Amino acid sequence: MIDRRLLAHLFLAVVIVGCDGTGSGEASRTLTVETQWGPVQGVEDEGVFSYRGIPYAAPPVGELRWKPPVAPVPWTQPRAATAKPAICPQAPFAGLPVPGFNPSEDCLYLNVDTPVAGSNLPVMVWIHGGGFTLGEGLQTDGGTSGDRIARETGTVVVSMNYRLGQLGFLAHPALTQESTDRASGNYGLLDQVAALQWVQDNITAFGGDPDNVTLFGESAGGFSVCSQLASPGSAGLFAKAIIMSGSCERPWPTLAVAEAQGQRFADALGCTSAEEPLACIRDKPFDEVLAALPPGDNFGFNPTDDPQGTWGPVFDGAFFTEQPRESFASGNFNRVPTIVGFTRDEARLFTWLAELSTPPLAVTEENYETLLSYYLAGDTDLAVKAAAEYPLDDYAVPMLALAAMVTDTVFRCPGRTEAAKLAQYVPTYLYQFEFSEGRSQLEVALPFLGGAPPGYDLGAFHGAEIPYVFGYDPLLEIDLQSFSTTLREWRPGTADEALWLRTLTYFTRFAATGEPGSPGGPDWPIYDAAAERYLAIDSTMTVQTVPAAKCAFWDEEDYLQAQLRGE
Repeated sequence: MIDRRLLAHLFLAVVIVGCDGTGSGEASRTLTVETQWGPVQGVEDEGVFSYRGIPYAAPPVGELRWKPPVAPVPWTQPRAATAKPAICPQAPFAGLPVPGFNPSEDCLYLNVDTPVAGSNLPVMVWIHGGGFTLGEGLQTDGGTSGDRIARETGTVVVSMNYRLGQLGFLAHPALTQESTDRASGNYGLLDQVAALQWVQDNITAFGGDPDNVTLFGESAGGFSVCSQLASPGSAGLFAKAIIMSGSCERPWPTLAVAEAQGQRFADALGCTSAEEPLACIRDKPFDEVLAALPPGDNFGFNPTDDPQGTWGPVFDGAFFTEQPRESFASGNFNRVPTIVGFTRDEARLFTWLAELSTPPLAVTEENYETLLSYYLAGDTDLAVKAAAEYPLDDYAVPMLALAAMVTDTVFRCPGRTEAAKLAQYVPTYLYQFEFSEGRSQLEVALPFLGGAPPGYDLGAFHGAEIPYVFGYDPLLEIDLQSFSTTLREWRPGTADEALWLRTLTYFTRFAATGEPGSPGGPDWPIYDAAAERYLAIDSTMTVQTVPAAKCAFWDEEDYLQAQLRGE
């Protein structure tokens, strides 16, 4: 029998040498690399040079808080790029302590993993998820280090931190007024652009090809990728895109709506009546900033009457000149080959966490329609129809019915719609991750959270595909005294490792050539809205047809409400 792992390696070697004008083994480098701002020195491990914490912008503090990123101060002596950078300020997830939680506003750094030899190598730039309020480029809980991708496939992998929550997405009339673009609110997205520009200016020195950059991200990272696809300011910064569990079909809030939230935020900080409100909010420590209009636990999956904020991209007229959904329909976007995908049971993760939160979210026959109305922006008539489309009797427990509706309205159906729009202009590929035996980093916390609810199966949950791209088992070894963690690789010969290698091959071949494929696996067809064929990523890879019933229901409804209510 042919060793599929060996075959995958041979295939990837052919792909990468074909993309490398010099031959990947002919261009060797040293650990010290000269960037445009100064030299950096990384570490070597098993054929990979890794660099951690390279500044791509100045610390956004003081007068630079809530301003577009600017260049860092240059340096002349080699800078040690060996330690994971501080994460951008954020609230602990669901009130739980986060391993390695060391927030700092001095957080605009990126990381590079590259083979020790080679030039003109494909580059993959990762944008992390977390609802635009959580996370980091090297996510402790997700194993998003790019060294295994670099080692297995000869791909250069870059990840970044970007501003989050109130510090990354605040719009305010005074901020708009001081801006040369007369816009505010998208500082986190502008950070991503600055990191992509850094890649264009510097990645050659790390062995990468600036003309062959693939932007990929999951959850908020997926929403970020489609945002960068739609933004004129990102033109030419990447050549391919992978949107994982995200889409831009739901309209972003207008600048006016976001500014109104910003005024409520300033009021919560006691700065509304200040003579200089910007000086007032910029003078507040970040812990007070994060306490003003917090996003709430579990991304709003637990309804509450407490004042909360919705932090994320804003339709500001500058970063976005039109709503992305309109750009994709008209072809007015950065036209590059694109993969769009989602997991089969996305929202089961969120509803499970909401059931574990305080107070716990409970779904009953009595409150089911009310909860559906909450997630449908208060549309009670649509909630009645949705309750009939997702009857409680069809699910083992009521929470799974709610999760199915949220999965379809937030992820699957908008993703399918967006793929159909993109496919009119660029080669587009659709996948659904269906492996239900995947592990969750949250399993580490199960003993402390009381376990999963009876009858509740996480299935192929939100984020379940990430370990099968990066190659790390998310069940970390955690020292609960120091909160230090140790990543574990998938064990050789396991079903997990086999699934990782197949998924990795599809993704990295797409990054190298623009056409995904895998030796020993099915050809991944270009998406066509009429045929609706997609790659089902499971223990056995298959090409299937999208079940249209549920999405056909939503296609007839105006369910994609803006992120901020009131628009």
